[in-house]
Amino acid sequence: MGMFEMSDAQVAEWRQTCRDLVADHVDGEEVIAAAGFRRGGASANYVASKAQMGGLVYAGIKMLRKKQAGGLPEKVMLAVTPSRLHAFKLGFRGRDHKLGDEVGRWDRRGLKISSDRSGTMTSLTIESPDGQKATLVGIGVKDDPVSQELIAVLDGAAQTSA
Repeated sequence: MGMFEMSDAQVAEWRQTCRDLVADHVDGEEVIAAAGFRRGGASANYVASKAQMGGLVYAGIKMLRKKQAGGLPEKVMLAVTPSRLHAFKLGFRGRDHKLGDEVGRWDRRGLKISSDRSGTMTSLTIESPDGQKATLVGIGVKDDPVSQELIAVLDGAAQTSA
């Protein structure tokens, strides 16, 4: 197993952790999939900081990434139920995950879902019927099975409801 890869046991544990975190916050609905996501663009931030381009450039990159993420926080936990997609602020305390306030809720019907692979990450784009758009990537530094499962669930739902 290479660096940044998860064993089957770790995948099962992370999948259950994500579902347990959101279970009490989705109006009693079944959690079909849940996973951590973040705004993309970590490499652009890294390059800007190492190239010493200055705080203004760094701030500009962060603002652009926030806009591309539809204003969602830096880290979110997405949860898919039969009728909705929920987004919660996600934080960490040491090794523990902390679920914050709900920052987004969409009816699954009518959502336009797309994904695009670039490098080691797959980006997920969620577009609501009113034109709001958010683009996110999995929480890690490369694709993980739990976030890929959530993307597949949403992508499959979009194909069947379209």
